[in-house]
Amino acid sequence: MTRVCVVGAGVIGSLYAGHLAEVTDVCVLVRRPAHAEALNEHGLRVTGKNERHAVLTATTDPAELPDVALCIVATKTTHLDAAAQAIGGHLTGAMMMTIQNGLGAEEIVTAHGDWPLLSAVTFMSGTKHSDTHVEYILDTETWIGPYSKTTRADADSVAALLVSE
Repeated sequence: MTRVCVVGAGVIGSLYAGHLAEVTDVCVLVRRPAHAEALNEHGLRVTGKNERHAVLTATTDPAELPDVALCIVATKTTHLDAAAQAIGGHLTGAMMMTIQNGLGAEEIVTAHGDWPLLSAVTFMSGTKHSDTHVEYILDTETWIGPYSKTTRADADSVAALLVSE
């Protein structure tokens, strides 16, 4: 995979974006213009279990997102429908992966686009100190599996990307 988009840059989205930016190009879709500006100007700092400074591209406009191979939807569950609606019609060549810990996330995302979809559950956690700094506290595994129009091989390739150094 050559480029990844993370929708949402709260704690979990930031942890994924911070790690992935070391191994591939990463763009982030956030809700607030000030958040996007801060990430573009200062990058993303991850401390705690890992120490990273990620350079990435952030925007609030889904139309500005580049073509990506993978889009990780990492919003809070209460923001999932709005985020999926916002990216509807965009990222048409991407494989989507939801990481909300709860039932129904996949149905919400597929209601807004016909993307191939992986389902994932994560229990890692951290603390958001600012728009550009997140502390990685709980290092646990993420489960990834095929959901719609994806295979075990797709899930395995994303898992390999997530653990790459």
